[in-house]
Amino acid sequence: MVKNTSLLFKAFVMAIFPAAVFAQGDYDSRLGELQSGMERTAEALGVPLHEDWAADLSGRFDGSLSGDQSAALQLTPLRAPASLPRVPSLPVIPPLPADYPLPEPVSYTGTAVIVWHALGAQLSDNGWIPWADSAPTFDEISKRVLDVSVSRAYPARRAGQQSLFRDAGFLAEYERATKAPFRDGNSARYLVDGPASFAVRDRLMREAKKSLLVSSWAFYDDITGWEAAQYLILKKREGLEVKVIVDKKVAVGHGRRVLKLMEQAGIEVLRYEEKDRGNDIWHVKMMIVDDAYAIVGGLNFGDVYSHKDPNNVKWRDTDVLYSGPAVAESRRLFARLWNSKVRELKLKFSPVAETAPAGAYEGGSAKVSVILQDPPTDSNVLVSIVKAMYGATGRINIENAYFVALPVVTKAVLDAVSRGVEVNIITNSKESIDPEGKVIVEAMYECLMPLAAAGANIYLYQGSATLHSKFMTVDGVFANIGSYNLHPRGERYDTEVNVSIIDPVSTAELDAAFAADVAMSRRVTSPDQLGERPGWLSSFVSEYFYAQLKK
Repeated sequence: MVKNTSLLFKAFVMAIFPAAVFAQGDYDSRLGELQSGMERTAEALGVPLHEDWAADLSGRFDGSLSGDQSAALQLTPLRAPASLPRVPSLPVIPPLPADYPLPEPVSYTGTAVIVWHALGAQLSDNGWIPWADSAPTFDEISKRVLDVSVSRAYPARRAGQQSLFRDAGFLAEYERATKAPFRDGNSARYLVDGPASFAVRDRLMREAKKSLLVSSWAFYDDITGWEAAQYLILKKREGLEVKVIVDKKVAVGHGRRVLKLMEQAGIEVLRYEEKDRGNDIWHVKMMIVDDAYAIVGGLNFGDVYSHKDPNNVKWRDTDVLYSGPAVAESRRLFARLWNSKVRELKLKFSPVAETAPAGAYEGGSAKVSVILQDPPTDSNVLVSIVKAMYGATGRINIENAYFVALPVVTKAVLDAVSRGVEVNIITNSKESIDPEGKVIVEAMYECLMPLAAAGANIYLYQGSATLHSKFMTVDGVFANIGSYNLHPRGERYDTEVNVSIIDPVSTAELDAAFAADVAMSRRVTSPDQLGERPGWLSSFVSEYFYAQLKK
């Protein structure tokens, strides 16, 4: 009887949820202050600020690229192995058919799938379904993360002292804590927003000569999904190694047509699923090209991310492109995940070699580590973020789409502020967040206000664009970026990949992008500045699904 009751409750909530979600419906720029701070940091480090990456910091970033920015995005041409002839011209993919039906800006099918599994996960992991195993509590997760993030050998330092990220001993401890070694000799550059990222993604796919290993939460049945599928199909026909991983549940609502096209062309598409945890989501966004370049970040293959459809909504997102020995680490990670799941699901897919001859990578001065997190017992990415905050002695910049802080995140921010470290946080406002995310706004606000009261600078993104970036920087020398949202889902259900990067030059580029987003945000210091409160559903979710965070 209990089982039937819970299923009926699910059905009832699903019936009202979409309508309720969509029924919820001063520009306070701190740009000068942040820009001055960044200039001081750059001057102290002896590196350029790279203002050409700031995308017109005094105004709204519209996704377009200036001539200088386009030049900055040019990649070193890939050198084909001697055994392969050079292609005299870049391949051309078929245009999108005129009768190809583009989806609506909001996919109700995709939303329903996401909501269904999110609700099921919350019900089971909160112990509300008797026959389901509950997940670790947020307090248990926080203690586990704090135990490996706070160091006795390298305790947190007061503001003004040398950053711990300049201490080799701290870096070695950081590697052990995150279970991911830093690799020297990489280049790193940040692809700020969809047009910049997909200009590079598309070029890399067109010029690929050996392999394309792609992981994404989803491909969409739109212009971006179609074009990516055509690039991959073209390269498969040329004889390249082409593998794709997407989430099995999400693929029910997104990308059914383009995934079918790829499979019909012989591309092996692994629909990822957790055998014993039916509500888990594959949220890894990674592309590896010719063992020379890798891209990690927040973007999926869809118009909302790329901005290729002028009639669709446009989200603000960020990727990182890196080239060097860390790309080999990325291949090893992809291969281990692919091969283990192929064996587990008994798929007739060819394996991916964990090692391959290094591609013609650029190389550079950046240290890069590639970090996998597979919950509910693994918190490697969260450790990489929290431990970085305890290494800060100057400034922490956090930009994250969905900031619902676990106790350990709140503690790390408050501890940093108490040491005199400047902490700046940008996340979505009620106005900017996507429709599916509106239900968590109340919980976000309740997490942010204590941080503002303690002295952290809290900024809420404004306008119709949803902020979807997931990155942080520390002391102008360290960056962490990837698919991980600062939200409890990442600790219970979502498999994620982030990279940590130590490189003052590229970190200055990311700090410039952060300053541009501050210019698009309003600072809040008290609850009365939050504006109109979210709707009743957001309050309900905050009260009954995130009550554990209110301590």
